[in-house]
Order: sequence, then structure tokens, then C-alpha cells
Amino acid sequence: MKYIKELEGLRGLMALWVVAGHALASLPMLSSKIPANLLNTQAVDVFIMLSGFVIFFMLDNKPQSYGKYITQRFFRIFPIYLVALIVSFIMLDFTTSVLTHALTAPATNGRLELIDQFNKSPSLHAFFHLLLIQGAVPVSILKDSSFTILGQAWSVSVEWQFYIIAPLLFALMNKITNKKNCFALFIILAFMIGYGKITDKGFYGNNLFAFSIGYITFYFYKNIYPSIDINQLKAGSAIVIFLSIVLLEKDALPVIIWVVSFYAVLKKDMCGKLSFIGKILDWKPVLYIGRISYSIYMVHMAIVFYILSLLSGFNELPLYIYVAFPFGCIVVSIAISSVTYKYIEKPMMSLGKRITSNKSIPEDIGKVA
Repeated sequence: MKYIKELEGLRGLMALWVVAGHALASLPMLSSKIPANLLNTQAVDVFIMLSGFVIFFMLDNKPQSYGKYITQRFFRIFPIYLVALIVSFIMLDFTTSVLTHALTAPATNGRLELIDQFNKSPSLHAFFHLLLIQGAVPVSILKDSSFTILGQAWSVSVEWQFYIIAPLLFALMNKITNKKNCFALFIILAFMIGYGKITDKGFYGNNLFAFSIGYITFYFYKNIYPSIDINQLKAGSAIVIFLSIVLLEKDALPVIIWVVSFYAVLKKDMCGKLSFIGKILDWKPVLYIGRISYSIYMVHMAIVFYILSLLSGFNELPLYIYVAFPFGCIVVSIAISSVTYKYIEKPMMSLGKRITSNKSIPEDIGKVA
């Protein structure tokens, strides 16, 4: 199976949605009819669907030892995460001051409460954040651990938890007709659901639905898609969208975005031409934003707080600020992320590949695919 570049474009658009939502939630409500954060948590659900599909796709196409796999995953997400974490930690006092003096916005009190939670147990919060397992800490032990210091990194903790167990899940699902594999999957599912009840959104088990959409899409793409035609694809996509609207109601949007995007990808593959959605996902600027989207996701909150500090002189915000502020946050995030991608992400990913290309990573740990 070949690399699907349009999914990178989709990742880029979702990253911009997240930035715009966090920026708008930092301003006083303009209208009760406009969601405070533009429903940007649904963009994160699309990220998770993407991850489920892409990691299974990678495991299927590039069999390697678990040691090599997890080392490369570490160098993919930890370097820029740690940089953003340190910057966010250094900015805590500044952030507190900005939020205290800014005009009250939908997200203001919640963000200040998270800083208060961090200040109650700073060492514990820092410890779990450094390991990127803050999302797996029970609420009774450390309240809001997923969201303190670097709030948006709750989903990165989810990703890291997924990376750790993905090869096992992939191996079990590939032979799901085996009774022992089914039983093992049942035990894992039961644990994830049970443990999820004592943790928050940052735990892998509390995001099983979104990940499952990614897994199902992978097996559809591998096993069913090669034997169907465009009309069957169109009908199947329409049925999935209809069912998601009926069953999920207001929570159907991430599934609809995922299905529409994937349909555009497959239509191009079948018919040799791009639909309107496909052209957007395949547009070079969008693909570039997708390439640097992880940096955008990691650095954007520091930028939101800095630009928000520049608005401290306003007693009432003029209407144009509601467009200029999110737009400015997006532009500056892209600019800074272009630098962090070039000088942090790319070199660290290359380093991870160089490390795993020699004999220092044991091959007998077990193949991941």
C-alpha cells in the first residue's frame, strides 16, 4: 500500500482548527450561538482517527523490531514536546498574569484552575509530564494531570500510550479469528474501559471509539477497498455518514470529516482525478502545514498567551479582533513551527532513524508486524 499524502493535508487543516478554537476561547464571548472553542476538540478526534489508521498502516508496511519501532516513535514526538513543555513551564507566571488581567473569556477560569492544580503538586505534575504519561494518572491521585503545564499535550499523552501498545493490538487484530487473540483483546478492552473510569480524557482507553474508526478504516482499505467500485464506495460512505448522524448526533462531525476526506482520497485513486475536497487536501500550502502540524499543535498555546498579552489595553474588544486575533495566532504559529520543524523535528527524526539503523537496538525483542 502506498503513502497517502492527502491525509497529511487533513492533519494540517485540523491543526489550524485547533489553534483558531483555542484563540477564540481566549476572548470574551461574541455570541452564544458561536461555540467558544469552535468545537476544536472534534478536530483532535480526527487526529486520533488519523493516528489509528496511520500507525496500523505503517506497521503493516514496515515490519521491524519493537525496539526500533518505539525508538523512532520516541524521536518523532518527544523532542518538540519537551521543548514546548519547558517553554510552557517557564511561562507559567507570565501566563497567570496574562489570564488574570485579560478580559474574562470562556476559557479563562478553567486555565487558571489548571495552573492552581499544578501549583498544588508541581513535582508530581512535572514528573508525569516528562514521561508523557500524564493522561494515565488516576484523577484521585492527581486531578487534571492531563491538562496542567501544557494543556494541549493531553492528546500527545494519548498518542504515546497508543504507540506503546499498538504493535500488540495490531498483531492480535491481524489474527482475530484465533480464540486466544479474541480473549486477549477482550481482556485489554475490559481493562481500558475499567481504568478509563478513574482517569480523564488523556487516557487511551477513553478514546477507543476514535482509534477504532482508524483501525476499521485501515482494514477496509487493505481488505475490502481493492474489490469494490466507485458506486459501492459512494453508497458505503453515505451509509456510514447517515448512521453516524443518527447514532452520534452532535458528535458525528469528526466521523463525517474522516469519511468525506477518505472518500476523496479513494475517489482519486479509483478515478484518477481529484474532487474539490481532494484538491484542498492536496494543495501544496495545506500539505506543508500538515508536515509541520505537530509543531503547530505543540507551540501554539504559548503564542496565544503572548498575543493575548498585547490586548491588555482594551476595555472592550472591537469586532475586528475576533478575526485578527485567531488569524494572527495561526500565522505566527506557522512561522515558528517552520523553524522548529526544520531545526528540531527533522533532525531528531533523522537521529532516531540513524540510531535504529545500526545494531544497537536488539532485533530479538520481537517483530511488531
